[in-house]
Amino acid sequence: MNNQNEINTLRNSAYLYDFDIRDNLTSDIPFYLTYGDAAKGGVLELGCGTGRVSLILAENGFHVTCLDISDNMLAVFEKKLDEKPQSVKANIEIVKGDMADFSFRKKFGLIITPFRAFQALTDENDIQNSLSCIRDNLADNGIFIINVFRPYDGMGEEWVYAEKVQWERIDEKTGIHIVKKHWGDKIDIKNQIIYPHYAFEITKPDGSFERTVDNLALKYYKYEQLKTLLIDNGFSILEKYGWYDKSNIENGRELIFICRKAVKNTYER
Repeated sequence: MNNQNEINTLRNSAYLYDFDIRDNLTSDIPFYLTYGDAAKGGVLELGCGTGRVSLILAENGFHVTCLDISDNMLAVFEKKLDEKPQSVKANIEIVKGDMADFSFRKKFGLIITPFRAFQALTDENDIQNSLSCIRDNLADNGIFIINVFRPYDGMGEEWVYAEKVQWERIDEKTGIHIVKKHWGDKIDIKNQIIYPHYAFEITKPDGSFERTVDNLALKYYKYEQLKTLLIDNGFSILEKYGWYDKSNIENGRELIFICRKAVKNTYER
């Protein structure tokens, strides 16, 4: 990937990631479990982060290979895995790697890129390389699921926004008070990349305070663009949804495409 090391890795706030329990970070779990038949061929999660999705799949008996480029996110994942029973540990393989350049000896029945993982690729070569790797590592009858957010119509400079609170929580175990704030100071309209920032403000029971910041760069896609990108890279689209309840894509907050490898030389729109 061509992004700088500090971009998209949540290197400062990885240990706080799982405190985020908004609906689009919880409602997708049952959705992925509905593709259990494909998952029996083995699952590859790209951008697995702290194991939010992979651990649930593993707990449901699926073998999951989990790939991420962030040392800090994977460290949180490994700590969580240490607390799981051996039956779950046996179903997880954690791999540090780049979703724009990977290869495994086996083919997977299900490859997933939950939430915003694929959007962390902002370089066009990385995007093309990633889709090529996905296709090469997907079983002939396997399923590839990609999920990105739906941008609003006419998304432009007005997207830039000042710092504001996104959510706040109290950790019952430690008593710390967590406030997550976010802001966006730049948008590249030509290349369709936004530059959001996250700040976590932590107040401990003794009153001490700390603030940590992470920077992101995310590519955004319009419906037709993502559809064309997938077809041009050798995928046929089986299903498409706007939310994890499999509701109509036309009015949804998300763009979720369920794909399969197209037969060579028969790619059609």
